[in-house]
Amino acid sequence: MMKKMMVLLLASILMVGTLAGCQKDSKTENTTQKENENEKGNKTSKETEKLEGHLVSKDPVELSIHLHLGNRISFKDSWEVFKKAEELTNVKLKGTASDSISDSAQAFNTMLASGDLSDILTYSLEDLSKYGMEGALIPLNDLIEEHAPNFNKYLQENPDVRKTITAADGNIYSIAFVPDGEAAAGYFMRTDWLEKLNLEVPKTVDDYYNVLKAFKERDPNGNNKADEIPFIDRGKGEITIRLVTLFGGHTSFYLDGDTVKYGPSEEAYKIGMENISKWYAEGLIDPEAFTRGSKARNILLGDNVGGATHDWFGSTSTFNDTLADKIQGFKFEPIAPPADINGKVWESTIRNNVPNKIKGAWGISVSNPHPVETIKYFDFWWSEEGRRLMNFGIEGEQYDLVDGKPIFKESLLNNDEPVISLLEQIGAQIQIGFHQDFAYEEQWMNPVAKQGARMYIDGKYCEKAFPSLVFTNEEQDLLNEKLTAIDTLQKEVTQKWILNAEDVNTGWDKYIKAMNNLGLKEVLEVYQNAYDRYMAQ
Repeated sequence: MMKKMMVLLLASILMVGTLAGCQKDSKTENTTQKENENEKGNKTSKETEKLEGHLVSKDPVELSIHLHLGNRISFKDSWEVFKKAEELTNVKLKGTASDSISDSAQAFNTMLASGDLSDILTYSLEDLSKYGMEGALIPLNDLIEEHAPNFNKYLQENPDVRKTITAADGNIYSIAFVPDGEAAAGYFMRTDWLEKLNLEVPKTVDDYYNVLKAFKERDPNGNNKADEIPFIDRGKGEITIRLVTLFGGHTSFYLDGDTVKYGPSEEAYKIGMENISKWYAEGLIDPEAFTRGSKARNILLGDNVGGATHDWFGSTSTFNDTLADKIQGFKFEPIAPPADINGKVWESTIRNNVPNKIKGAWGISVSNPHPVETIKYFDFWWSEEGRRLMNFGIEGEQYDLVDGKPIFKESLLNNDEPVISLLEQIGAQIQIGFHQDFAYEEQWMNPVAKQGARMYIDGKYCEKAFPSLVFTNEEQDLLNEKLTAIDTLQKEVTQKWILNAEDVNTGWDKYIKAMNNLGLKEVLEVYQNAYDRYMAQ
């Protein structure tokens, strides 16, 4: 269906003669673009030098933007942050995504199928690279170098980001949202239960097992019932599966030197499954781990029966506040990762520089009559003032500058609504192409969350992220077919192992054979080739 849509779209573009120029290589494309700039009303670099501050154009410029993200956020013309940006740049954005559509993919596909492209397209880095190579967006390489000094400087200082946003054909088709703050999630434990049972914080995987066993058997909640559930999973099994890291395993693709490997097909994954299924059989893991869902923390911690988990620092730490009056002495605190069976202390859940699956990048469509003004507008958000505006909102309204640092007002911090929700309502922290500032999050994080994040950062526990790779359209087609089937098999079989519906040892060879039949070798070749291209840039 999507291919049909793109065929119709590209056919319509060809009819007006636009696509031909876009199918040339980056250098030819941008040479043609420069020759036509005066005809399109773009300013020359000489004229630009006369502009003051962040002005992009002497005359007002209006650009249409398709922005529909996360199945819940569509561009609002009333957003105060973008109105402030308009004052500073002289560029006004006009949203085109319908509020009546609640599905972001549907909204994007509907726009593509119409053949009426907005000037600015906002979607995932992966998809914008794909459609860029098909001719729907213009290459940005030369535009960035000539007209985006702030972003160009950032790329020079962060070559990994440049590699990640570069498509398989060598062109950059979009500027991506770059998150900030390495540590994202970690291990949490009822430290008040540790104190009650006179136990130490577990340092190794064996220690961790023994603590969970003590939580199960020694009645730490003191109600004379064997109702404790030592390990909580609110991810329908995903958090439980992540325990394979305690046995040296990986849950997805990872690097062994410069070789790409698929964790769920490795021997360490098997060892992890053997142990996790044992823990489950002994009642150390929630028996409803695969079914309880997102409310698991609320239910099990609220009932004073949950003992430990692995989850996000920000949200998990808040239970220390919400349950303080309900459960006497309640302390659910982050602990360092227990050393795995090989003695390695590490954390696999981190924030990638530019996750290509995140719906957070924007590019310039081939129908945009103002590419130079648009790239300059993009670049504004990478200036000090633009970055602060998108991260913190408007000075004097959401924050004040104190010793040169933006500090949120008490009215924002002490509000019934979450800070992130309040910021999104004015158009801040929207995942367009900008660089997030972790300082925005630190200000409203629970002190316990700050402690955890700082522990993991200072302890250097976070494993280096597997890079977000960009694939050719042919490679992506192969992955869509084969990797989807492999991932489905992995999830189904892993669940059976953990629930002891199938024995790991007797089922392992059959599982590996099925993966190979589904094309694991071809998938690894595609990933290796994409990684090699990434490293060669």
